[in-house]
Amino acid sequence: MPQRIKHKTVRWGPAGLPIGEYLASSRRARKLTLAQLASRLGVSAANISRIEHSADLRLSTLLDLARVLKLEPMLVAKEHVPAVRALLASLEQPDVGHPNDRARFA
Repeated sequence: MPQRIKHKTVRWGPAGLPIGEYLASSRRARKLTLAQLASRLGVSAANISRIEHSADLRLSTLLDLARVLKLEPMLVAKEHVPAVRALLASLEQPDVGHPNDRARFA
């Protein structure tokens, strides 16, 4: 009997959410219901719910979800992950600006 390989939960986004939570968060941010997203993908709402609750999913399904949710999946070399996460985190922070910006552009 072949042994099953145990896998770690894949984490996405600057917050390091499990992929299902990240996809659910992206769906809600786009104000889509499970039924609306499922309809756009041609799958059942139950299937989307399973994915959002960390069920395994095929790469083709992930790419379809990314397309509908306007996400860009990409592979990043492991040594560059900290820099990419820092960059993404900086994009989520409010833009404070420089104190002299007002004078410069007035």
